[in-house]
Amino acid sequence: MQYSIKEISNLTGVNAFTIRIWEKRYNLTSPMRTDTNIRVYSQDDLHKILAVSMLVKRGFKISEVAQLTMQQMSEKLRTIETMQDDPESKVNALLAAADKFDEQQFEKLLNREILSSGFEKAMIDTLIPMVTVLEQRWILSPLYQSVKQFAYDLIRRKIILAADSEPARQGNNKFLIFSTRSDDCEMILIFIAYIIKKYRFPIVYAGENISIATAALTAESTGCTHVVMTDKIYPNNEDISDILDEFDKSFKGFTNFFVGNYSNTNGYNIKAFSSVKNFADYVAHLSEK
Repeated sequence: MQYSIKEISNLTGVNAFTIRIWEKRYNLTSPMRTDTNIRVYSQDDLHKILAVSMLVKRGFKISEVAQLTMQQMSEKLRTIETMQDDPESKVNALLAAADKFDEQQFEKLLNREILSSGFEKAMIDTLIPMVTVLEQRWILSPLYQSVKQFAYDLIRRKIILAADSEPARQGNNKFLIFSTRSDDCEMILIFIAYIIKKYRFPIVYAGENISIATAALTAESTGCTHVVMTDKIYPNNEDISDILDEFDKSFKGFTNFFVGNYSNTNGYNIKAFSSVKNFADYVAHLSEK
């Protein structure tokens, strides 16, 4: 993979001016140059700038960090990861492992977080914020697609295992879960399925890339009373008012929920949740009634 300085800045959060200073003063990286003298950074450069940024944020001096090898930086970061327990450190540790495609380290951090916090809290407090960062990085640089997919696949396995461990439920309130999307919604969709099962409601999992018309027929034929439609959870400027309008008109007589980054559902018979945590809290409260 090759990156421009703008992409490196967007992916690491280090501004371009600082990157140039690090190169000039500390010889941190030596990017190649195009025929027109534009900097071109490698995947190794990206790893190094990310590692340096994380260490500097944690109080290390750039003059000291710049002298370290990547292996030494990684060792320091691993030590920090075991010492610090704040949400940002956890997210950054997972991002660093994903960026290096280090499955063993990613699994280790993932398992530790699930064991210490419980699966639901780990997903809401750490994994979903990490996924949001990955989504934003991918938008800024499509070259980050493979990193995102690496993390998605590992997290997806955990959610499926957790959901499968919850027994099938019986009850009057049955939830249909679906998304019209075919991109980037499956992880949230299966996590919502886990949440609903955990709080003892039966579900019909229609899946992703399902038309609203098909979902409506499914809800009717399976006796569902509640319908959950999910969408992207990270910030985006896409107008989905037409989709919400169709959703509202197609599910008259159902209790309808929307989980996604779109808060304007005024005038619709839809209860909207801009975060998975808020939806999970609502379902937990509903289960107590």
